[in-house]
Amino acid sequence: MKLAESILELFYPSTCPGCGNHTSLKNLWCEKCIRQFWNPRMLSSSLTKYLCGCYTLCNYTGGLRKCVIRLKYNGRVELKHAFPPLLTVFPWWERLKEYETVIPIPLSKARFRERGYNQVDMIFRKWVETSGKTYIPHGMVRMRNTETQSLLTKEERYKNMRGVFHVNKGTSVKGKKILLADDIYTTGATMESAAHELMRAGAEKVVGITIASGAL
Repeated sequence: MKLAESILELFYPSTCPGCGNHTSLKNLWCEKCIRQFWNPRMLSSSLTKYLCGCYTLCNYTGGLRKCVIRLKYNGRVELKHAFPPLLTVFPWWERLKEYETVIPIPLSKARFRERGYNQVDMIFRKWVETSGKTYIPHGMVRMRNTETQSLLTKEERYKNMRGVFHVNKGTSVKGKKILLADDIYTTGATMESAAHELMRAGAEKVVGITIASGAL
């Protein structure tokens, strides 16, 4: 087995998706990048009423940030393979067993046409398919694009996101515990808006999960 791996690494060398340095077949991300961004934790905000907190895996910095930006804005869809290895070593999966349904935060129709894919779906789909959880990739719709959030205060972000999402017709969430997936958690405004709609549609409980956080 070691010989086969050595031969594969010789002809098909692996590179870290964050910095481009050589890595082994077993370890996609290099240790330097992992040390820089790995920080699994539970996030919450005093402004959230419907979202029961959000689990995040990494700080939105370094190689992880570069990888997300390339996937999200530069069409580097092959980088979707960089995220399942991080999700599989998330330390609190026992806490998430009760959440049997996963729904990703959607893009608006205009943004989806422009990009051609939802980066959140790209990040989480492979992990969900192997987790035994039910995945509803189009469980929610985004009714409109929102004003750029980066220059807004936390309170303004929450106001900006009101009424943005709706549960898709034909999607039943009544009595379900939902794991709401997104790429980046900043203030929680996006997830709170989506969680509000899920709870209005009858969901029992909603908790978030993101690959990274740049929490304000």
